[in-house]
Amino acid sequence: MAQTDLFRRTPFAAAMDALPVQGLDIGAREGFEPDLLPIAFAVDGVGFEPEPAAFAQLQGATGSPWRSLRHLPTAISGHAGPRTLHIAADPQSSSLLPPVAATAAAHDHRAWSDIRTTAGVDTETLDGAVVRFGVPAPDFLKLDVEGAEGEILAAAPIALASALAVKVEVSFMPLREGQMAAHAVDRLMEEAGFLLMDLIRPARWRRRAGPVHPQAGRGPVPYSRGGLAHGDHLYFRDPETLADDGARALKAGWIAMAYGYFDHAASLLDRPAAAAALAPHLNGDVAEALRRASLLYGRRVWRTALVAQLRGLRPFLRGGAALLRR
Repeated sequence: MAQTDLFRRTPFAAAMDALPVQGLDIGAREGFEPDLLPIAFAVDGVGFEPEPAAFAQLQGATGSPWRSLRHLPTAISGHAGPRTLHIAADPQSSSLLPPVAATAAAHDHRAWSDIRTTAGVDTETLDGAVVRFGVPAPDFLKLDVEGAEGEILAAAPIALASALAVKVEVSFMPLREGQMAAHAVDRLMEEAGFLLMDLIRPARWRRRAGPVHPQAGRGPVPYSRGGLAHGDHLYFRDPETLADDGARALKAGWIAMAYGYFDHAASLLDRPAAAAALAPHLNGDVAEALRRASLLYGRRVWRTALVAQLRGLRPFLRGGAALLRR
């Protein structure tokens, strides 16, 4: 659910304006992280995209909703220096790490593992790029670079110490050689003071190409659940580490609200330091302001979910018909 500037219509708008979120998007090929659109008016974004054509498209885009936005044509990795980029048949699946072809073949997913060519690229660590380009210390990090996310995080202690929330693509299958598995990323993030909040948009793969639960189709195995392949882990910094920093607690609250985690936001805004930082920008009761924001967000989510259910009804019925055929 991405409703641009949704929270500009809430009592928190003035505080969000006064305490904007600094966001870094590592792998911004499709544009800066849309999950933050509900607070776009209070987000200063920086996106990294090294592929020349994709970078040019980002630079040519108009009508940005963000408070500020710039893109940098730099590849981020776990160590600075030259690397080899493996360019796949599906350009969005190109990676610094070579694919594990056996996994793709076993699940009939080959577009990302069909490497058409390679190219040399100069890379920089995230901490190094922040210094080199004068990027503000990040409050929010998003990483989607097709396999190198774990090594980037492991080599960015300064940026990670600054971050309040991190969204990172993780793998549950061996997709790329040398890729840090999801459980290892979890351990790294836990040691850095983060809590795993959610698995977002998980992808499940069947052994053969075909509809995945709850859908069904034709073929020798009409129905099957798929195995968990990859998805995005969303981490929030442990609120206990922010007890004495009201401004950072509020920013963490803005991000939590943008994602719809209002219980978590309440645990941040209820703290005395956060209440003191919020008081100059809020007319009224914090609990009432949070209630109103929650209702506004919840109504939008409900409408979006209703439309999605109606649109999915036809394929759902088609799958049922396939199961009823003899």
